[in-house]
Amino acid sequence: MVTIKDIALNAGVSIGTVDRVLHGRGRVSKNTSEKIKAIVKKTGYKANIHGRNLSLKTDYCFGVIMPQPQQDSNYWDILRRGIDLSVKDLSSFNVNVKYFFFDKYSERSFCEAASRAIKADIHGLIITPVLSDACPAFVKSIPTELPYLYVDSTVPETNPVAYIGQNSFQSGVCGAKLMHLLVRDKGKVAVIRMLPNDFHINERVNGFMSYIKKISAINARVFDVNGSMCDHDFIKIITKIEAEIGDCNGFFVTNAETHRVAKSLSRSAGGKKHIVGYDLVDENRRLVQENVIDFIISQKTMEQGHRAINMLFHNIILKEPCIKEVLMPIDIVTAENMMFYQ
Repeated sequence: MVTIKDIALNAGVSIGTVDRVLHGRGRVSKNTSEKIKAIVKKTGYKANIHGRNLSLKTDYCFGVIMPQPQQDSNYWDILRRGIDLSVKDLSSFNVNVKYFFFDKYSERSFCEAASRAIKADIHGLIITPVLSDACPAFVKSIPTELPYLYVDSTVPETNPVAYIGQNSFQSGVCGAKLMHLLVRDKGKVAVIRMLPNDFHINERVNGFMSYIKKISAINARVFDVNGSMCDHDFIKIITKIEAEIGDCNGFFVTNAETHRVAKSLSRSAGGKKHIVGYDLVDENRRLVQENVIDFIISQKTMEQGHRAINMLFHNIILKEPCIKEVLMPIDIVTAENMMFYQ
């Protein structure tokens, strides 16, 4: 196994000089730097990150700006568990995480959490940009030397080191195809766009409508519903939507609150409605298994969290470039395959 000492001997320089070139620290002449890099390439040397961290006793802290874990029916807790699992896997490399939780229904809460994150002693940042109106302004304030990436959603015209999540438009198209299979070539469909304003929620709606508009026999209408409403008010608004459409055949729900729509519809006398929604939170799982919800589109939320920490680890500690866009599969979950999604 090639060591730094071997490279130093080959290059006729000190071990310290090799270390400075490998890790971009200090000043080394261009000729010496190129000579060392050529030897590294020829020998296939790989840094022993574990040994280097132990010797330098460096601690790496990654910040996470995300909604409170219990919001959206504990959807965000799934993401947090993936992050925590990755941190546990990397504990021997002195990697840890600091959370900055916010209320997703409050821009002020987001701004306060974001401000705390910027002031903290962190080496990288994971952002869930669920507030499309507040996040772009914050991103502009991030110091250029602080790498950040997005999970779950993205912000157009910004420059993260990576985005991890679904192609939201295409997942909406898939949702529309599923709804078409359920209602066939006739019917009325309600599209529930869950607020607050969020780029990936809007993209799901856009994808859904782009497909449905090609089917003249299906009439789909988009309704905005604020997810922060209490159950009583939520039921009232869903009942009102159902009555307004009349003879509604299906509901497409754009986030993890799918089960709340399903429960609201169960109180009506209009008969069973076909329901397609998102995310494997516990209540959605239960209602899929009971055939109340027809399909759930999963975006592997826990894996997103796990990958986010690993990507920062490779980018910041291993000095490796990130894949700019990691698109998660669009998994279609039914009662028949639920057992494979634990």
